[in-house]
Amino acid sequence: MRKFAPGIFVFFVLLSLSVLQSCVDDRDEFLARQNFVPDQSFTEEFDTALAAYNRGWRFLNRSVDIGPSNWSNPASPPPFGPYSSRSTSSGYLWADYNSTSSGTGIISNWAVSPPMIMKDGDKIIFYTRTQLYAFGADSTDFANRLQVRINPLNQELNVGLGADAGDFTIIAYDINPNYKEFSYNAFVANNADVRNAYPHRWTRFEITLSGLNKPTKGRFAFRYFVENAGNNGRGSSVGIDQVNYISAK
Repeated sequence: MRKFAPGIFVFFVLLSLSVLQSCVDDRDEFLARQNFVPDQSFTEEFDTALAAYNRGWRFLNRSVDIGPSNWSNPASPPPFGPYSSRSTSSGYLWADYNSTSSGTGIISNWAVSPPMIMKDGDKIIFYTRTQLYAFGADSTDFANRLQVRINPLNQELNVGLGADAGDFTIIAYDINPNYKEFSYNAFVANNADVRNAYPHRWTRFEITLSGLNKPTKGRFAFRYFVENAGNNGRGSSVGIDQVNYISAK
C-alpha cells in the first residue's frame, strides 16, 4: 500500500484555504460594488424653472382646492430679489397662496427633484425666505410652511393630494410646522414666537439624510404645505434658491 506523503496533504489543505479565501474576497468585492453609488452631487440655481424642468425637476400642485399658481419664477418685478442668480432678478423658484383657490384650503405644492440614488449622510443645502405684505401699520407673512420630503420607495411622482404626501413618506425637515406668523413689529420687539416663524430674509438650511439604511433610488421634494390657507387664510409666498445636493464620501 502506498503511503500518502504529509507534504502533499498540507499542500492541498493550503490550496483549499486559498481558494476559499479568494471566494470570500470576491464576494465582498461584489457586495461593495453593489453598494457603490456614483457621486450624485449637483447645484440647482433655478434661474429659470423651464431649465430646471429640463434637468428633471417636476412641479406638481396638489392643493385642495387647486388654484391657478404653481412653482415658477416670479413675475417681474419680483416680490423680493434672489439669493443667487446668474441671470435676472427673478432667478429663483417661487410659490404663493394662490396655489389654492379656496379662502381656507390646503396648499400642497411640490417641487420634486430629478430621480437619483440617495443614502444616509448625503446633504441637502438650500436657501429660502418668505414675502411680507403691508397690513395696516405692520407687515406680515400670514404664516408659511415648507417641508423637505423623501420618497424612499421609488422614483415615481406620487405626491398624494391635499394633506396626503403619497410616497414621500420621510420628512427630512419641516420649517414652521406650528404656523408662527411673522410680524415686523413683533420682530422689532424681539417677540419669541417670531424667531420660530418662516424667515423673512434669505436663510441657509442644511439637512443630513438619515433613516434610509442603504443606497435608495428615489427623489426628494420641497413641499409648500400650508393648512387653512388662501386669500382668506394663511400664507403669502416663499422662495427657494441655490439648492446643493452633496453626496457623502
